[in-house]
Amino acid sequence: MKKFMIVLAIFGVTLVSANQGQRDGSDRQPPKEAIEICEGQEEGSSCQMTTRRGDTLDGTCKYTPDDKYFVCMPENMPRR
Repeated sequence: MKKFMIVLAIFGVTLVSANQGQRDGSDRQPPKEAIEICEGQEEGSSCQMTTRRGDTLDGTCKYTPDDKYFVCMPENMPRR
């Protein structure tokens, strides 16, 4: 029983650690479509993409705040 509790505790800590990385956005990557739509475009170019739910979003090709990706950023995108 004691070994089971130790394994359960380790598993719980692992889950919390994994979820924390996702919650702060540090490992997040923009959708593939948002990256592909701006390939070959200039910064500030207009772009339009369709979400997985079928909504159409108008945006602008620009770099993400961390400068890792050049993507179609939707207009009026909320800040985190």
